[in-house]
Parts: sequence; C-alpha cells; structure tokens
Amino acid sequence: MESDGEDTPPPAAARACGAGHRASHSLPTSAGGRVCLSCAAALLSSAASAPSHHVSHALAALSLALADPAFLAPLRAAHPRLLAAPLAEALAAAAARRDAALAAQASDLAADLAAAVGAPAASDLVARVARALSSGSLVKHLHTLHCLGILLNSTKDAAAYIGDKQSLYLNLVNNLRLPSDEIRGEILFVLYKLSLLNATPWDDICDNDNVDLSAIGRSLLQFSLEVLLKTQNDDVRLNCVALLLTLAKKGAFDILLLSDPSLINSAEAEDNVPLNDSLIILFADAVKGSLLSTNIEVQTGTLELIFHFLSSDANIFVLKTLIDQNVADYVFEVLRLSGNNDPLVISSIQVLSILANSEERFKEKLAIAVSTLLPVLHYVSEIPFHPVQSQVLRLVCISIVNCSGILSLSQEEQIACTLSAILRRHGNGELGMSSETFALVCSMLVDILKLPSADDIQKLPSFIVEASKHAISLTFSHEYDCLFLTPHSLLLLKEALIFCLEGNKDQILRKKVLEDSIIETCETYLLPWLESAIVDGNDEETLSGILQIFQIILSRASDNKSFKFAEMLASSSWFSLSFGFMGLFPTDHVKSAVYLVISSIVDKVLGISYGETIRDACIYLPPDPAELMYLLGQCSSEDFNLASCQCAILVILYVCSFYNERLAADNQILASVEQYILLNGAKFPHEIPGSLMLTLLVHLYAFVRGISFRFGIPHSPEAEKTLFHAMAHKEWDLLLIRVHLIALKWLFQNEELMEPLSFHLLNFCKIFCEDRIVTLSSSTQLVDIQMIAELVYSGETCISSLLVSLLSQMIKESAEDEVLSVVNVITEILVTFPCTSDQFMSCGIVDALGSIYLSLCSSRIKSVCSLLIFNILHSASAMTFTCDDDAWLALTMKLLDCFNSSLAYTSNEQEWKILIGILCLILNHSANKVLIEPAKAIILNNCLVLLMDGIVQEACAKGPSLFQHNQETTFGELLILMLLLIFFSLRSLQAILEASIDWQEFLQYSDDTESSSVLGIPCHDLCRLMHFGPSPVKLIASQCLLELLNRISDQRSCLNAELRCSAKYLKSIIAVTEGMVFDQDSRVAENCGACLTVILGWERFGSREKAVIRESKWSRLILEEFAVALTAPGLTSKSFSNQQKIAANIALSLLQLSQVPDWLTSLFSDSLISGIVANLSARNVTAEIVTLFSELMAKNYLNQEHIAGLHNLFQVCRRQAYEGGGGSKAQPSEQKAAAARCADDVRALLFGMMLEQRACSRATVEMEQQRLLREIDSFFFQESSLREQNSVK
Repeated sequence: MESDGEDTPPPAAARACGAGHRASHSLPTSAGGRVCLSCAAALLSSAASAPSHHVSHALAALSLALADPAFLAPLRAAHPRLLAAPLAEALAAAAARRDAALAAQASDLAADLAAAVGAPAASDLVARVARALSSGSLVKHLHTLHCLGILLNSTKDAAAYIGDKQSLYLNLVNNLRLPSDEIRGEILFVLYKLSLLNATPWDDICDNDNVDLSAIGRSLLQFSLEVLLKTQNDDVRLNCVALLLTLAKKGAFDILLLSDPSLINSAEAEDNVPLNDSLIILFADAVKGSLLSTNIEVQTGTLELIFHFLSSDANIFVLKTLIDQNVADYVFEVLRLSGNNDPLVISSIQVLSILANSEERFKEKLAIAVSTLLPVLHYVSEIPFHPVQSQVLRLVCISIVNCSGILSLSQEEQIACTLSAILRRHGNGELGMSSETFALVCSMLVDILKLPSADDIQKLPSFIVEASKHAISLTFSHEYDCLFLTPHSLLLLKEALIFCLEGNKDQILRKKVLEDSIIETCETYLLPWLESAIVDGNDEETLSGILQIFQIILSRASDNKSFKFAEMLASSSWFSLSFGFMGLFPTDHVKSAVYLVISSIVDKVLGISYGETIRDACIYLPPDPAELMYLLGQCSSEDFNLASCQCAILVILYVCSFYNERLAADNQILASVEQYILLNGAKFPHEIPGSLMLTLLVHLYAFVRGISFRFGIPHSPEAEKTLFHAMAHKEWDLLLIRVHLIALKWLFQNEELMEPLSFHLLNFCKIFCEDRIVTLSSSTQLVDIQMIAELVYSGETCISSLLVSLLSQMIKESAEDEVLSVVNVITEILVTFPCTSDQFMSCGIVDALGSIYLSLCSSRIKSVCSLLIFNILHSASAMTFTCDDDAWLALTMKLLDCFNSSLAYTSNEQEWKILIGILCLILNHSANKVLIEPAKAIILNNCLVLLMDGIVQEACAKGPSLFQHNQETTFGELLILMLLLIFFSLRSLQAILEASIDWQEFLQYSDDTESSSVLGIPCHDLCRLMHFGPSPVKLIASQCLLELLNRISDQRSCLNAELRCSAKYLKSIIAVTEGMVFDQDSRVAENCGACLTVILGWERFGSREKAVIRESKWSRLILEEFAVALTAPGLTSKSFSNQQKIAANIALSLLQLSQVPDWLTSLFSDSLISGIVANLSARNVTAEIVTLFSELMAKNYLNQEHIAGLHNLFQVCRRQAYEGGGGSKAQPSEQKAAAARCADDVRALLFGMMLEQRACSRATVEMEQQRLLREIDSFFFQESSLREQNSVK
C-alpha cells in the first residue's frame, strides 16, 4: 500500500525474486513491496491448471498495482507488452473453465491494463482476444466478448490489430443464434464497434472477392432482427439498433430487401420490384417492441433505423409493407407518449413523413391518429425554425384534405388557431418560420376554408382575420423581399373572401367581421402596393391576383360595402393607376382584368347598365388614354363596335369627373366630346340604350362646360345647340344617374333649358315626396335634396324661381299631389339652408301660397303649405319683409278667415296649431318694425280676442285641476300656444300701438271695465295660470306677467300716472310672485323675482303702493333664507344659484325703499355681514352681490373692517377678470336655425324663441363680466368718496 507524505519509505533496491527471475522484472510499489512480472505471467499462463484462487489473487494484485504510479511507470517504460499475452490466456482459461467470476476479473484487468499502459498492451490484447473469438462457439465467452467490446471502444485504431477480421466477423454473426440475451448483446456491441471502425466485410470488398456479402448481410440482418424481436432487454435492443443503424447508413442492407438483387441496377427496376417479404415483415415485427420501450434512447434509435431503412434506395418497396404491418400505429403511439421530447418528436415525424408518401394506405392510419398530431403541431409551432415544423404541417395538411369527416369541429378550430398563431408571431417581427412553412400554413388555412364544415367552426372567421392580415402584411411589407410568397398570401386572402361571401344569410352575417377585415387589408396593403408597382415594375402575377380579389369584392360583397370599396378605389386615382398597369404590362390578360375592375367600379358608382358598356367593348378598347380620346372624336354611325367603344369611353370620362381625375387635359376632353356630338348627334346613340347614354352625355358635357367656364376654355356653340336639341326632343332623365354638382349648376344656369328642366325638377319633387330616404341617401349620390338645396343657397341658379313657378302652376291646375311634392321640397331646402327663405320670397312664393287658401284644397295641403309659411317666417331676414307688406297682409287676412271659420279649440287638427304659430311669428317680426299691418290685423281681430278670452277663462276655472292639462293634452297644448301668442302680441303691442295702448288696463278685473279690444290677458288671470298651471304654462305666464309689469312701470314712469288697481289686487299679485320665487323651475323663479323687484320699485309712486309693500311678509322669509345661504360652509366652492341672485336683487330693492323695513336692518347686522364677507371668494362674487354691498355701504350698514375686506376681495376679482378675460370670452356661435317639420315642432320652436328672447334680455357671460367690473369700479368710487367725507369731518 502507498503511504502519505514523508512517511512513504523509499523503494527497495531491485533484486531477483525467490524464483530466480531477473531483477528487472521485479517492479516496486508505493507500499515498499515488489511485484514480479515473470511470476505473474507464469501464473496467468497456467491458469487452465492452476488453482482458481491463486489466479484470482494474482489478478487482484495486478489490478491494485496498475493503480500504483510507482508500479505503472516502469511497467509502461520497460515492459508494456509483458502481461498482455498471459492475461489473454488467463481470460481464455477462465472462459473454458466456465468460471464467470474469474473471467470477469480477467476481463476487467485487461481493460485496465490497456487503458493504463496504452497502445502496446492494448494492441496485443485486441489481437489475442479477437483471435480467441474468431472461431468456435462463443457460448462460454461472455466476458471475453465484453472485454473485446471495451478494448474496441477505448483503443485507437483497434481494428488494425485484428488479424482475421473476416473470420471474427463471420463467427460473431453465426453466434448471434445463441439463446443468451447477454451473449447476443455483447456480440451485437462488438459488431457495432467493428462497424464504426470500418472493420466489416462491406468496408474491405477488394480483399474479400470470394466472400458472399449478400449471404453475410442476409444472415446478419435476419439474426439481428430476430434478436431485436425476442429480447426484452433494453441494452440488447440498444446495441442491436445501433448496429443495424450503422450498417443501414452504409447501405449494407439495401440489396437484401429485393427478392431478385439483379433488378437493382437494371432498367426494369420500377415500383413493382418484388420484395423480400419475410425480411420486411421481420423488420416490422422487430421494431415494434423497441418502439414501445420505456428507454428513450432505444425509441429514438429505432425511429432513426426505420427512417434510414425508408430513406434507402429500396424505400419504395419497404414503405407499403411497413404500413400494412402497422408500424405507423406504433410510431403514432410513440409520438403520443413522447411528452414533447424533442428527439422523439423529430424522429417520429421524420418516419411519418416518409410513410405519408404512400397516401392511400397512410391516410387510413392518419385518420385514426390525427388527434396525436395536434399537440405536436402546437408544440413545434411555438419553436422558431423547428427542424420538423414543415413536416408536421404537411401531415396535418394531409389529414385536413383526406380526413375531413374524421376531424371534429373543435379539432379543426384548434388547427386554425395554431396556424393563425404561427403567422401572428411571424407578423410581429419574429422570423420564426421558413418560406416552406409559410406556404404550408397558407395552404392549410385555404383547405380549412374549403371544408364542408367550415361555416360551423365558430371562431374560424376571427382566426382567418388575424392570419390573412399577418400573411399579407408580411409579404407586402417593404421590409422583406417576400415576392415569392405573395401567391400564397393572396390565395389565402382570396379564399377567405369567397368563404365570407358564401352561405346563408345568418352565416354571412356572422362572417361580417372577416369581410370588413379583408376590405381593410386591401386598403391598407394591397392598394399601396399597386401604387408602388407603377414605379417599381413588380410582377404581373401579383398584379393579376390583387385585381382578382378586388373584382370579387366589387361584384359579390354587399351593396353598401362594395360601393364604399369602389368609392375608395376611385378616390385613389384608380383610373390613372389602371392605365399605368396596362402600360407596364402590355398583355391582353392584364388589360381584360383592369377593364373588368373599372367596369365593376362603374357598376357601383353609376349602375350596372353603364358598367356593362365597358365589359362589352373591353376587347376593342385601347390601353392608352390618348387613343381613347382619338376614338371618341370619330364618326361611328356605321360601326357598332366603335359606337360601343365610344359609349364606354364616355362612361369612363364621366366617372373620372367625380374623383377629380383627368385622362387628358380639360380642353382636350371638351374638344373630343364636342367632336363626338357633332359627328354622331344625328343618329346618337347608335344601337345603344338611348336614355341611359344621352343622360350620361348631358351630364358629362355639362360638367366639362362647367369646368371650362371657370378657366375660360372656348366651346363650340354648334355642339351646344345640337345637344340642346337632343335634350328637347329625345328621352333622357336628369335623375337617372349620379350627377356632379358642377354639371347640375351649369344646367340650371341656362335659360334655354328651363322647359325640359322644369319637367325633371317636378319629377324630382314627386320622387322626394314618395321616398325621402332614397333621395336623401348619400350612397346613391343621384340628384338629391342636398344638391338642390346647395344650388338654391348659392343663388347662381334659377331653381328657386322654377320651384315657385311649378308651385303656382300646380295650384292653378289643382294638382294636389304635385303641390304637396313641390312644397315638401321647398320645406326641405329651408330646413337645410334657412337663409334661402329670402330667395323664395323674392320669387313670389307668398302670392303663390296665398292662393291655396282661396281654393278648395284639402286640409292636408293647407297644413303643409301653412308649415312652409311658418318656416319662411321663422328663417327669413327682417329686410326681406319690407317689400312684401301688402302680400303678407293679404295672406294674413286669409289665414285669419280660415282660423276664425274652422278653429275649434277642442279639435285635434294640426292645421290650427300651425296657424297659431304663423300668427306668433308675424307678431314677432312686427317687434322689429316690419309686417306692421299684418300684426295689427292679428292683434285687433275681435274673434281671436274673444277666443283667447274664452280659453283663458276656462283654464282659470279649472283651478288646481289645470295642473293635469300639460302639453300632452289637447286643451293644454292649445293653452300653451295661445299663451305664446299672447307673449308675442305683448312685444308687438309696444312696437305698433305704443302711443294708444294703456298698459294699466291689464291690471283690472274684466268686470271692472269693458273687455279689451286687443289681444292680451289681465295680470290676475296670468297669476292664476302661474299658480295652478303645469310647468310650461307657469313659465310662459310668468314671462307674460313680467313683460306686462315692465310695460306698466315704464308707462307710469313716463306719464307719472297713479296706480288704478286696488290694493287688494296688487297684494294678490305680490303674494303669487313671492310664493313662486322658490319654484323648482329656476326660470319661473327668476321671472317672479324680477316681477317682485318691479313692484317693489313702485313704492316711490304713491302711498297705496307703500302700504301694500310694507305689509309684505314673504320678502323677510326670502332674505332670511338668503342670509343663511351666504354664510353656509362650502359657498367658496361654487357660485351663487339663481335663487341667491334673485334674493340679492330683492334685498337691493328693499334697501332702496324710502323707508327700509326694521326687520331688514336687524337682519343685516355686523355679525351677519362679517360672516358673509368671510365666506365669500373671488370665484362666487357676482354683480348682484357687489351692487348689494354698495347699497349697504351707502346705507351705513358696513364698518371699516367690512369695507377693507370687501376691497381686497374685489381687487382679486378684478385682477382675475382682467387676466382670464381673453380666454373666457364666449365666441358667438353660428348655429343653423331650426325648422319645423310638424305641428309639434312649431310649438317647440315658438317656445325656444320665447326662451331666446328671455335670454337676450339677460347678460351673456362676457356682458356679465363687464357688468361685474363696472359694479366693482362703482364700489371703489363710492368707497373713495366715503373716505374723503370722513377725512373732512
């Protein structure tokens, strides 16, 4: 034994052993002993006769010594070969004696010796052990085989030391028939190592001319397969598979798979070459057990073996047999249980891919095992550039095509989801697939779309949306050169489009998102690519594919979507692009495709009849725009084909005009069109649908003339005359096709065309009256009401006069339907552009409408005409009425006659509601000093006054039940309208009867004086209506009361007149207004507060007013609530409410009384004012509060502390107003005036007008701010004056 450190004794001097062997053979050990090599060799050589334990002891001693550096160094230097031969003999002797332990010990020592000493010992051992195994039965040589295997595995160029390789190889093959698994496993390992070392008969053919390689190979293959078939030992399987795989790679077994080897290289070798069926079947049975092994190495090796067998020259012969022997089923099972082990997945898929070459037999297996492939597909799809990604896709693709009935909907959906995810990852910038994978993914998605069950896959449209978008974005992106992939992505997009357009209504609706996505993809990617194709000169195949997709959208998509798509293309300079395509690719195929798309666009823009003209003439149309212009200027009276081409050219030119495209210069287009008219006008159109093409020619000529007029381009009067003659004598229809506004404007500017145009305009009115939705639809873009309204608004056409003329003519002819149509059109124009009322009035529409009420027209006609009158009054400017006062007076009298003769307020007719609205608007205009006489006729109309009085008295008699009569009831609606009439009459009275009206008449009971001869309501009746009426009645009545009180106050101030009403009367008005200061409707409360303020201002006129005001108790309650609100926490976070503003005004009025109430003095105590000042902030200071404090300061309610605090506060307010004034100014909004379409609209508009006039009497935001600044300045001035007075004192 070797000792540690310095205690190790020095080696003893060499001396001979006891047997007298040479001293040099005695090698030292680290423990101080010696080993005699000669003695050991002698003992090992005589192992056959020596006692086993002696030999075993010697082997053990040598094993220990080999591990000792002291022994190993001299052995390696002086005696490297000395122990090899004896050790080989000892191994042979142990084998012969069947001493397994001794053989194992010798085998291990041989391996150790070869490893420790190196090539000299190893070569000798290899040679001797191989010689021992080259003949005879190897049944006893388990450990000898094991030893040779180790030596071959560890020794470099070990095969070179084997003397007779052929004998060794043949003997090893023959002994494969031995029944022992252990021996066969060792033999197989040795054969495997020999194969790796190129020591097989197939590696040295030249030296083995007399050897039957076929026989050796057949035996080896058969014996090996039998071993593989019978064994259950994974080590044996592993060795066997390794051997067969190595030899398969050498092609050693290819020739053995044929029954007639001579056919391999013969010209007769076809798919029908006979197989050596027994070997193939044996191979199939043998690999099954290994495929089911739990050892992954065995499974992987077996799969590789199958793969190389199938990849050999004989694979076409082996393939079908292996499938028939169910090898594919075993491979699928391996794949199913693989747990996504990558080597297993790769090997399994490689085998299945080759088996798939036999489609007829393999698809049956695939149908059963397709569920196994789906998890694998998901696995490989998530790994970029996975080695078998494309192969898995191909297998799944086969299953989709051949096993569509086997796949469930969920499986099909799962496949689509995975394929979409692959493209999504690639589309996001991950280069995770090859071009082959991309092509397969697109192809598989196309196959899924073609499945009979595709419509039943719920999520398929969403997957296709994602997949198609990413596929197109990848192939048409400028970042990658993927033009070779574009056919695949375009095919996917095309099939997806066909898929979403097929099926029943519900299915198509469910696929709407997919259709929208495809159209969006075309707009986002394909159209820009086409635009770049003109510059880059890309391939024709891609262009044709894109045009085909566009054609499908235009021809098969829903009307709305196809129209929008056509509009999008046409708006993208499509016609210029199209002729660029035909110039870039001058082929008939491209020309046909381009003109087909153009014709489909025309179908959507103009109609199918016009697109058909392009399709009919497609083969004759040239690809050059200059040639088109030339053809258009030719005479086609005798040439139908030329006439067809000219019609198509006219259609193309006309459609281009809508999208600001020009195929030639404007003057050239005009010249060609005029030349066409001059040469073909006599027989135009030649065998073409006349009205269609003449209509188009009229519109095209009008458009070109409208453009040429702008730029001063000369025209041909003769051509114009020829066309005008055709328009007057031939059939055409202005409303037939889409028309450009420029063309329509030019037509209605020509007086020569008034007669035919009036006919078409009347037709338009009829169509509009029948179906407003169609004519107002922007999708058709025919002559619609918007165009007509814009032309009337421009004031540059005669449409307004034509409409008025038509109205007068139809009224004279008593054509009620036509009258209704024309009136509806005029009304719609007024709704669109209210300012056009002035034009219609200047054309005499008032006289025309006045004749309605003299004729025996139906109530429906009268209602419609009355509504038109109302809208004219509502939107016309005041200046327009100055010239038509007589006409309006006559009309007003007719309306009053109708009103007095037909109105029963209990009826529910629409006509009387509109009539009241008209009277209201006439009165409203009279306030601006126009329509004075018509307004007088209304105000002084006795019947109307009596009717008004009756309605008001009935309303007042209802008492509290009046609240139930809102605008939804007949009586409530009538009452509201009549109150509105009263409101406008009060404003009108001031303007037209200012000198003769006594406003205090409205402050008396009706039984105290004679009934009023003018239209109006006494104050006490207004108070009753305010108290009992519903919310709208309260608001209008309070507004009327405020109007009356202001007029009375102004008149008393002017005339210094005494109050003629009783104190009781005045108290009742005060009581009602005070009680409604707290009304929920802030507008009513504000009106009542203003009324109360006006009455408080009357205190200066006389003692009666003073006594009444002094007795009021509600004012105290109002101001106490006001004081609480001003001192409440949180005031600084919000501005004053309307009620607080009202209370501030009331407080101001009370402070300005000649005798301030005592309770008011006690209310505004120092503590209250201090609390208010402390609670105020710059954000909630208003002009009312500043005015109130100014008055309090003037009345000495404020001390110096209050004044100083308010001074600082108002300084902050003023600074903020100046700093933020520029941004806070409200810009005047120019809103389009509303118009009435029914009686309910009339009431709503009148109500809105009343509110607008009420708002106009109040300050705007900007005015309010200016008023606040003025009040602050006034406060400072007053403060300064007070300070000066105090200093003088």
